[in-house]
Amino acid sequence: MKIENETSFLFEILCIEPQDNDIQTEHAMVKALAYSSKLWSGNEVIEVNTQNVYGLTDNKAGISLFLKTLDTSKMLTDYSDSAFILYIEGTQFKTLETFRLRLVRHLKTTLNFLHIRILTDDISTFIANELYPKINKVESSLRRYLTKFFIQRVGINWWEATATRMMVEKIKLRGDRSDEYTDLVNEDVSLVDFDDLGELIYKQTSGFNQPEKIIDNIIHIKSYEDLLIFQNELQGNYTKYFKEFFQDKYFEQRWKELHRIRNKVAHQRTFFQYYLERGSELTDALLQIIYEAEGKIDEIVFSIGEKDAIRQATIDAVYEYQSEDGLNKEDIDTDIDFRGGLRGLKVIGKITIPLRDKYITEQLVIDELEDAIDKKYTHFVGLKCLLLHS
Repeated sequence: MKIENETSFLFEILCIEPQDNDIQTEHAMVKALAYSSKLWSGNEVIEVNTQNVYGLTDNKAGISLFLKTLDTSKMLTDYSDSAFILYIEGTQFKTLETFRLRLVRHLKTTLNFLHIRILTDDISTFIANELYPKINKVESSLRRYLTKFFIQRVGINWWEATATRMMVEKIKLRGDRSDEYTDLVNEDVSLVDFDDLGELIYKQTSGFNQPEKIIDNIIHIKSYEDLLIFQNELQGNYTKYFKEFFQDKYFEQRWKELHRIRNKVAHQRTFFQYYLERGSELTDALLQIIYEAEGKIDEIVFSIGEKDAIRQATIDAVYEYQSEDGLNKEDIDTDIDFRGGLRGLKVIGKITIPLRDKYITEQLVIDELEDAIDKKYTHFVGLKCLLLHS
């Protein structure tokens, strides 16, 4: 964080209607602020009155406070007898950063002002301006990673295979914001919200970072073959990759915490030094996670089943969202919730193949293939599916 020596910060407050009726004039307000040793951290403050402008100066802290009465005579409702605007200026960032909270607390809890609003806060603006480029770099880096990973390991239609209906609808709405690039490039992931970007990563780890899901899988093991499948899922490249590069490094927790800080930046909320320090820590850690994962994309090899697990992870996310609305899992139509599917073999897990006396007919193959194409989840029909329906 670089602050020029001559930088001056302004903190401006509007405060209305103290319960103490003695605070009616600017002079009385100055006295009410000056007597608090806690407010000024024990420093000596000097009262000033320049051209009928009342104020206080703390030379040690480099803080000057001036105030003026706000005209409330033209209020249409809730008329107030007294209101003030306070102007606090300082050149020492850290000193003014901590003074803000002490001042607001003094106005509210000691002087009992009923209504307080912050009009200008250069400290928060400075912190937000320091943080935003860092957050933007993390966000852009994850968009880059997601595009490279899913295209290289799933295919060019990865968005249709993995995006939830909610994400797709958001992108459609934002697609109307045309510019010079709109008709030239694919912008789907570029328009995804910050929190949705994180979902595309940590939902891939949902099978092993939630103990209840592992327990549920164990409960449903009925045979030795089931056990082998479960072991393979836990030890497969897909699981190991996301566990090693994201789940084990607390990607989800860090991303969600940064998301909360980012929202404060976006909505111009009050910032404290803590957010700048913590935000910088989070962005550095997340960038390292993303860069390391991106560096391993070319080395990892996924099976067809593992590729399908990527799609299934997002389907599970849809189940979680919609179950909160009272829908049962069997009531949710994934053909509606997803625009498309993985083009390739459809791996649907373990199916016990019954012994059949009938032959697989040509018409059965045609019927099953037409059904698969109609549902848009694959262009292939497997032997298991044909045997089950023969």
